[in-house]
Amino acid sequence: MHRQWIEGGTVHGSVIQAHEIRSVHLGADRPLYAVDAFPPASPALSPTWVRQQPARLLDARYALVDFTGRHDELARLAAWRDSPDRVSALLVHGPGGQGKSRIAAQFARGSHTENWRVLQARHATAGLLSPAVPFTGRTEGDAPVLMVVDYAERWPTADLIELLLDAVRQGGRVRVLLVARPRGTWWQHLVHRLGDFDIPVADLALPGLSDDADVVPQTLFRTARDCFARALDVHDVDAVGPPDGLESDPEYHQVLAVHMAALAAVDAHRRQQQAPDGAAAVSAYLLARERAHWESLHGNARVRITPDAFGQTVYTAAMTSALSHREALGVLDRIAVGSGEHADQILKDHALSYPPADGGTGGTVLEPLYPDRLAEDFLALSVTGHGIDAHPPDPWALDAPRRLLDGEPLPCLRRVLATLVATAARWPHVRAAQLEPLLRERPGLGVAAGGATLAALSDIEGLDPDVLEAIESHLPEGAHTDLNSGAAALAHRLADRRLARTEDPEEQARVLNALAQRQSHAGLHDQALKSGQRAMAIRRGMHAARTDAPEPSFAAVLGDVGVYLAKDGQFADALAASGQAVRLLRRLVDEQPGRHGDELALALSNHAADLATADRWEEALHTVQEAVQIRRRLVGAAGPQGGGAPGSAHGAVLVVAQDAQLAPLAAALANLAICLAQAGRREEACAAAQEAVHIRRDLARDRPHTHEPALATALVNLSRRLTRVARHTEAHRAAAEAVTVLRGLAETGSGAFDEDFAAALVNLGACLAPLGATAEVCRVLQEAVAVRRRLAARQPRQFEPALAAALQSLALESFRAGSRGRAGAAWHEAVELRRRFAATGGDRERSDLAGLLRTIAWMHLVERWELPRALEAIEEAVGLLWWLAPTSGEHADQLAQGVDTHALLLTALGRTDEATEARRRLQRFRSGDPAPGGPTAGGTGVAFMGVTGDPPPP
Repeated sequence: MHRQWIEGGTVHGSVIQAHEIRSVHLGADRPLYAVDAFPPASPALSPTWVRQQPARLLDARYALVDFTGRHDELARLAAWRDSPDRVSALLVHGPGGQGKSRIAAQFARGSHTENWRVLQARHATAGLLSPAVPFTGRTEGDAPVLMVVDYAERWPTADLIELLLDAVRQGGRVRVLLVARPRGTWWQHLVHRLGDFDIPVADLALPGLSDDADVVPQTLFRTARDCFARALDVHDVDAVGPPDGLESDPEYHQVLAVHMAALAAVDAHRRQQQAPDGAAAVSAYLLARERAHWESLHGNARVRITPDAFGQTVYTAAMTSALSHREALGVLDRIAVGSGEHADQILKDHALSYPPADGGTGGTVLEPLYPDRLAEDFLALSVTGHGIDAHPPDPWALDAPRRLLDGEPLPCLRRVLATLVATAARWPHVRAAQLEPLLRERPGLGVAAGGATLAALSDIEGLDPDVLEAIESHLPEGAHTDLNSGAAALAHRLADRRLARTEDPEEQARVLNALAQRQSHAGLHDQALKSGQRAMAIRRGMHAARTDAPEPSFAAVLGDVGVYLAKDGQFADALAASGQAVRLLRRLVDEQPGRHGDELALALSNHAADLATADRWEEALHTVQEAVQIRRRLVGAAGPQGGGAPGSAHGAVLVVAQDAQLAPLAAALANLAICLAQAGRREEACAAAQEAVHIRRDLARDRPHTHEPALATALVNLSRRLTRVARHTEAHRAAAEAVTVLRGLAETGSGAFDEDFAAALVNLGACLAPLGATAEVCRVLQEAVAVRRRLAARQPRQFEPALAAALQSLALESFRAGSRGRAGAAWHEAVELRRRFAATGGDRERSDLAGLLRTIAWMHLVERWELPRALEAIEEAVGLLWWLAPTSGEHADQLAQGVDTHALLLTALGRTDEATEARRRLQRFRSGDPAPGGPTAGGTGVAFMGVTGDPPPP
């Protein structure tokens, strides 16, 4: 079934549409977005109207300026459109004013002439359309569809994904062109999610004028000048020249800045005034023309509010963007627009000049001034300190952001803060007069702004570092999914300052260690490792010099660096670091009884994980048991005891204690469960894992941003333990909950939880398999592969092994489901990866490759499918195992199994003599013949070993 896009319709959730619908109501779920035909031509503008508000001519919807340049970009867009993919998406992105909407419109109209059906989607805000309103629409046969989505970054991610899934449901060729300013975390997340659904994506960054060989600034100015002159019905503009700084001023490197200068010059010529010179003066001129319009409306009694009140309302709209009527009433009351009129009248008067972009169907008011750059300039020029005489400030505006943010947080609080930060980044007086005083008084607002705005705030040049210090003091300790990226940017900015102003090695190490922790929480593991290693080098030097450096600090940084090393795949170094930390802390605990128990427990738990990674399971079990014992004592000392966790065999104590005690206990219990399972004590392992989940769930209930990641990890661990004891329904429930939690965390777009999410998906597939849900298993494994493929593209050394593992799981389940083409493609990719690992690795990597090849051969043999290919695989595997067999009994057993599969395949192919000879060679090897047998002539195993250098001696 397909959901077909219908022009003039609004798409709701969970609706399937049929062909040839003429009047339709699309469901009772909330509206997601509205679909309209992309206008084949720009709407007409009245010269009288635009003379009153010339800035309207800058709105990209009207495309007043003839399109210039961008030949390479248009060619790339055409190649994307005409590619063979059935459905794909492309993002056009760049700073405000770069010409994104213009190139999108140019491409859309060109596609229309190429017989594409061109549509546009607008997000349906709350109350946009009544569910009972019918809509008329039409369909256009089987023409391919191009859907244009402007301001894509403003859509809720879930709704944007739904639109793209609707593209798949159309049933024909569809291209979705997204247009947005930033290619930030929202895009990373969208790419991540679309990969889950095998929707190809690409992006196209628009260069500035200085980087576009097709665009000459002088030519662009003259083109814009002539087009604006026609729109304003102005003649004799040949003498109107560009501003002096057009070639040299960086402000004019954006298309919008040149267009603004041309518009101001033409309008000034029409009014017989001198054209403004400089980007700031141009903005001031155009805004003064807006002011003149407000004065005219008031003077003609078309509006009741005064020009000053009108400007204050425009200021408010620029801060908040469009709001519902109810929200806008509250905002006007709070910001105190200087008018005796009722707030409802203020909104009506404002809408006369700034009508809603949706024509009023969405129920929104306070439509902001466009383009965004001009709105930000209006905010800046309303505040004293800009030094532009032509635009006197409004004293009302100085404290307007403070009034707006007083009291209970507004629904638009983040938009207000993001707008203020963006304005302050370009206008230093806004930073000094508004942003810094506000944040000095209420530093918690820097945290409330969210991670993306906090990161932008940290990048503002000239911002008082004391303000950033105050904001940092309000950040929660540890990880916080919404703030991790901003906290890392803030820590980096402050670390540079702190390191520059101290020569104390103790302080330098502390700063670097704190920075590393923030970077690790943000998923910047390579940066965290570098910062941590710098801290460790300082601590090690202090320790070796026997200064007064406290050894617990040295042990702590050793432990942290061990964690970063493990995340970076440097497992041997991680084991060495965590082992040294344990030894130091044992000595300190012996010397100072009653102290350093917390540090030792943490070091033991981390060291146990490193031991397990090194397959030293017995040591890992003893180590983590000690960690759990210490944690229980610490929890018992922190608060009153309560009842035990359901099903716990460990006499768990649930206490009213600080997170600092309960969370580490849960972490140690999770590690204990893994080690117990490896030791065959599976019921005890389940009990430990259940206790860990119980603690994590309680903690996450109160502080989800801090504890949800650990809850998801605990749930994955529990599901694996339950699977081992055949409690498959419970295992599936825990695994599915983990995926739900991690999907939400991955949707933040930071990337910090992507691998955890992928691992949880692989685990969910393993839990679904015993329940017979083969199709669902394949779906979640495809999603896991897509996530890991993106991770591997960014950090191959770290994530390619995990990608290979996910591919192997997908291939096996696809083969079982009868999807042999998908299975073959996944196996081929996994083998190529494993071959590369074996070529540069050791026995473990060769063993992994051999195991994969054996699996491929066996599955082909069982199904009697492509037996010659299976024979090639098993001969390569046996060739590897002949060299590995003398190194361990496990490899010898694998060789025996591989030779047996080899013989069976030879027999199936009618080569019985060779099958007999293969078994004889194995028998001779078991009898002590030192010569390796290797595969039969023509096998690929020996050739492969030659790539890796000389094989180890038998």
